[in-house]
Amino acid sequence: MNVLIIGSGGREHAICVSCKKSTDVNQIFCMPGNAGTEQISKNVLITCLIVIITLIHFSSSSFGNQKTNFYKDENIDISFLKAWDSKEATLYALFIKMKKNWKTYWKYPGDSGFSPEFKIIESNNLKKIEISWPTPKVFFENGSVINGYKKELILILFFYKEKSSKKIDFKLNFLMGFCDDICIPIKFIINSKNALKTNELKNKLVSNSLEKMPQDLSNSENLIECEVKKINNKMKLLSKFEDNFFSNNYSINQLILEYLDGQIWFSEISKTNERFEFLSTVNSFEDNNFFLDKSKIEYTIITRSGGFQQKGCKSPIN
Repeated sequence: MNVLIIGSGGREHAICVSCKKSTDVNQIFCMPGNAGTEQISKNVLITCLIVIITLIHFSSSSFGNQKTNFYKDENIDISFLKAWDSKEATLYALFIKMKKNWKTYWKYPGDSGFSPEFKIIESNNLKKIEISWPTPKVFFENGSVINGYKKELILILFFYKEKSSKKIDFKLNFLMGFCDDICIPIKFIINSKNALKTNELKNKLVSNSLEKMPQDLSNSENLIECEVKKINNKMKLLSKFEDNFFSNNYSINQLILEYLDGQIWFSEISKTNERFEFLSTVNSFEDNNFFLDKSKIEYTIITRSGGFQQKGCKSPIN
């Protein structure tokens, strides 16, 4: 049985938690949901009654005949290709093209939608799978903030080997969400045995996609100061970025904040009057009685020159 929960508050999160414990429930969807429900269900944007009908019947039979290593309809074109091999891992790529106005989602979808997911059907010599995400765009639609991609996306997947001397074999169920006026989940199978091979042009596109990954700043000096304040009866996170780093060539266009724990999430992210200072609301299912572990805050900074990511922030020096 699949369950659809409509709402975005603490009550809906509690219902999701209860449903998750039931052995009769296969999958849970929450519309529009929040950062907490995203950890245990799939958050989906409410755009049309068709969305509700689609998701209530969301099961393997809902997708018709599953395709292997490709999917194509009048709006979405997906192909799965093998790029190159190394001792430690084999690199594959999903080439995704979308017609105008269609979009798909980043690893943190935002207020709605759901990021790509996979389930291993069978594998041999497979240690782990890692997805490399290009820097997303931030869209503002129907009062919701959405992190994702339009037109095209090259999603890089690293399949790491248990033993470097042996090749990897696998078969996976892959699930992605796409939205225009309506939202549709697309499910297909990716299989190592008959994956298409890239050519010189596509290898270059894969390399370009890898270069678009957000630059990890976590190993450099901590560039962000943060503190929690109570303003107008709301808990707020004040984040200040080092001028020396961002004053060179970078202007912060968008900031995405995620907490690596489903009990806390951020909303109402906005700039203050200071150039590199942001204020956001801290939300918790435990009201205001919570501890914010600053090491669990993940910042994604989107600038004109690319994306940057950092986990954690330091307390301000008084």
